[in-house]
Amino acid sequence: MSSLEQITYEAGRVSLAEQESVVVGIRQRTGTLLAAHALVASFLGATAVRSRGGLYVLGWVAMAALVSGLVIAAILLAPWRLSFAANANDLYDDLYEQAAEEATAATLGWLAGAGYGYQQLREANVGRVRWMSFLSGLLGVVMVVQTLTWLAALAVE
Repeated sequence: MSSLEQITYEAGRVSLAEQESVVVGIRQRTGTLLAAHALVASFLGATAVRSRGGLYVLGWVAMAALVSGLVIAAILLAPWRLSFAANANDLYDDLYEQAAEEATAATLGWLAGAGYGYQQLREANVGRVRWMSFLSGLLGVVMVVQTLTWLAALAVE
């Protein structure tokens, strides 16, 4: 049976790993949506511009959506100041004294301290990860707007 300290450590470690997984997923979706933006602009946009002989109101709206999507994707793919691992040297320095004191008592409070450290890393990332999630959703909306606008431009023809 796991001790409270072991459970605390695992909870902190798993929570941080799950947050990292969310960020990886956002970045993967961003790459996919970026490719979709390019395809939509290439096929629908090129067809709409060619058939109309240039850009008109709907074409400019679609182009604005394309540029917005590219900017959002660039922001999402840029390096964010996120940390998903504790520095081993710092962790050792921070917990060595406590672990040495607890060695004779056979307690694991230092292990719970490591779990708290992981939780602190996660909490430091929370605001940035929320922004990434928001921007990822916005990128999807902009993609839909671009697609529907190019389709409308073709239909107006």
